[in-house]
Amino acid sequence: MNYENHKSGRRSALKALGMLGALGAAPGLVSLTIRDAHGQAAIPVTLTTGLKLANYGPIYVAARNGLFAQQGLEVNTNVGGTVVEPVSIALSGRGQFAATGTGMAVNSTLEGGKMTVVAKMCGALGMWVITPPGTSFTSLADFKGKKVACLRYPSNTITTPTFAMKKFAAMDPKADGVEFLEGPPGSIVGAVRDKRADVGVVFEWDASIAAQQGLQVAYGFAEQMGPILLTSVMVKRDYLEANPDLVQRFCNALAASMKIIRENSAAYVSAMGAEFSNLDRQVIEAGCARLLATPGYVPLNPIVDKAEWDASVEHDFLAGTIRKQLPFEEMVDNRFAQKATAAFGVAG
Repeated sequence: MNYENHKSGRRSALKALGMLGALGAAPGLVSLTIRDAHGQAAIPVTLTTGLKLANYGPIYVAARNGLFAQQGLEVNTNVGGTVVEPVSIALSGRGQFAATGTGMAVNSTLEGGKMTVVAKMCGALGMWVITPPGTSFTSLADFKGKKVACLRYPSNTITTPTFAMKKFAAMDPKADGVEFLEGPPGSIVGAVRDKRADVGVVFEWDASIAAQQGLQVAYGFAEQMGPILLTSVMVKRDYLEANPDLVQRFCNALAASMKIIRENSAAYVSAMGAEFSNLDRQVIEAGCARLLATPGYVPLNPIVDKAEWDASVEHDFLAGTIRKQLPFEEMVDNRFAQKATAAFGVAG
């Protein structure tokens, strides 16, 4: 697993130190110990994300703007090597919060590792089809007979086209000659550019990288699919019962982050640029513009809507990544997101 630690409490302290220095405060008056509203030292918690994706923008904005620290949390953000790993880490007790594909909470619960979804992270399918220049791709029917570059199963880059073809186009991918060419992160653009695949299904930042390299961003899934709980924040059920205050603080920071993004898109671009500093700035700016223009991709607030939940589990069930659909009422606890939205966020 790749570790990327967001010492949000410490960073906020350093930022505060710089501000005080600028105001001429005496060094002896400055403490680097972040304390919560009750005067206690910041509480360390660990969040694990499924891979490192633009889906987690509200987390990056919260960390880089000191919002977790304002809630008395020191959040260490680790990057899991798969979408399954964040839940495994939460179940083992090595982490407290998991942000990943929503279906991972369902699978874990079905196997006895009871998880609860407490916040929405991404509410739309920010995913696109890329093609060589001059290729016409305007509907799901255009997948027919194509070799499709994607990430390895159970990535949404393979499960979502499979689901969409079945549900919206009455297609059977195998019978209709669709062949998925699975590969590691970073492989899809090259496969299409080098003509090893006819088309590719990508997230950002690959869509903007593809455009920069002369490929077409030809088709988006969000309009066809509508609102869906693509990724969410989940915790082990007994952790939630034992630590409701920490879950509330975490959700407070998320609600505040989503409000900042809504009111100041530059904060979103800045955080994304810092998190993905290896990417060209033009790629970041183009990708952020595309994501912010996708309705629901960055949620208005962290409250999970039942229709979004139902769409997510239907998607995962038909795509074969979960074996049973569990109900919203069993799997989602909206109390914390609702309270956070009322106090720190933007109501829908």
